[in-house]
Amino acid sequence: MKVIRDSIHKDIYLTEAEIKIIDSEEFQRLRNIKQTGLTYLVYPSANHTRFEHSIGTLYLAGRMGEKLNIENLDLLRVSALLHDIGHPPFSHTLEVLGYDHEAHGKKIIKKLDLVNFSPSEVINILTGRGLERKIINGDVDSDRMDYLVRDSYHTGTAYGMIDIPRIIRSLTKFKSGDKERLGILKKGIQAIESLLVARHQMYSAVYLHPTVRIADKMLKKAVIEEIINKNLRLKDLSIMDDIDLISFLRNRENKLIKKIDKRDLYKNVLTFNYSDLPNIVKWNLVNLSEEEILKIEDELSEKFGKDIFIDIYPIPTMEEHDIYIVDNNNIYKLDSISSLARSLKSAELNLWNVAIYSEDREIDKEKLKKEFLSKIKEKSVKSKLLDILREYKEVEGKSKLLELSKMPYKEFQEELKKLIFSSLVKEEVRGRSYVYSINL
Repeated sequence: MKVIRDSIHKDIYLTEAEIKIIDSEEFQRLRNIKQTGLTYLVYPSANHTRFEHSIGTLYLAGRMGEKLNIENLDLLRVSALLHDIGHPPFSHTLEVLGYDHEAHGKKIIKKLDLVNFSPSEVINILTGRGLERKIINGDVDSDRMDYLVRDSYHTGTAYGMIDIPRIIRSLTKFKSGDKERLGILKKGIQAIESLLVARHQMYSAVYLHPTVRIADKMLKKAVIEEIINKNLRLKDLSIMDDIDLISFLRNRENKLIKKIDKRDLYKNVLTFNYSDLPNIVKWNLVNLSEEEILKIEDELSEKFGKDIFIDIYPIPTMEEHDIYIVDNNNIYKLDSISSLARSLKSAELNLWNVAIYSEDREIDKEKLKKEFLSKIKEKSVKSKLLDILREYKEVEGKSKLLELSKMPYKEFQEELKKLIFSSLVKEEVRGRSYVYSINL
């Protein structure tokens, strides 16, 4: 055993096998990948990296696994350690043009010497639907708990403070059919509610900070430009770190990286809030592909003679609301018994917006707004799930709706999330089930 000193969790004990993985070239790359992208332009001390976050996730996954009596604790810890191994430079900021850090992570894991385990064992944990996956990436997981506390600490904000020991003490598991599910004992509701509040405040104050979003968008555009011009390959991002990428962009004399270096950022000229937009427009917006967004940006830039960047923030995931609360023999969804959780759900939606940036603050905003909305409204996106709900009026249970749709699980989940977000479909909680209907 070796011990490292962590700013958040203090002493973390690591096995020789874990140290060997950490010392690999692939894992050491994470030392130079900032956890929160360009957030340091707003919060100067936000220079922490994927390296320490990954070790922190290993630590918390281990503690959660101990509480839940997971059989192969060492495999769980190694899987948690490697959950972010495929991240590009500046983390989520550069998941562009279809770059998927999980897919690239699998490719990297396949090449690693994992000492006591095969790469397929780790990949099965990270991509499966079992309890071990839920501990790393689920409704209340080690990944999220670590990054909320760590990001709060390093940005100097006080929003991400959550009661991790209380949450872990409240963890339980229960059988649902032939599956084991993760739940929280009723006594832990307040700790989960504090997690929801912390997450909401961190998104509001840090992750969705307007200046951070503008800088992130400029970096994305700089990288996309180099990839489209065939100066950079998308797969190269899986072997580069922040230093490599910035050096590359500077050597290319990329205009946008020059502006970021001087903190000469574009300006927000238009913002469309969640409540400002009709449901069908929200639906069209969240179904735009990256290629379609780039095309609209090019068309608007040409029309106005200035760079126009469109920033559509991803749909809030809000997985924590899916957690099961266990009260003796009764199982409930969190939203069905927590009014705070329900109110935070609508608050999360209202954080979402669409922003348009330009280097020219004096651009004709009314004309730009009209042109942008006309391009969005002309889109027509069909939905199989909407057709089913028109026919059945109401469907009880997500699994029943999936069965009726005959869609692949991932595609089904994505479409349902977009429909609920756009308020075209209503999701209500009844006990331990969700009920779906068209939102009239």
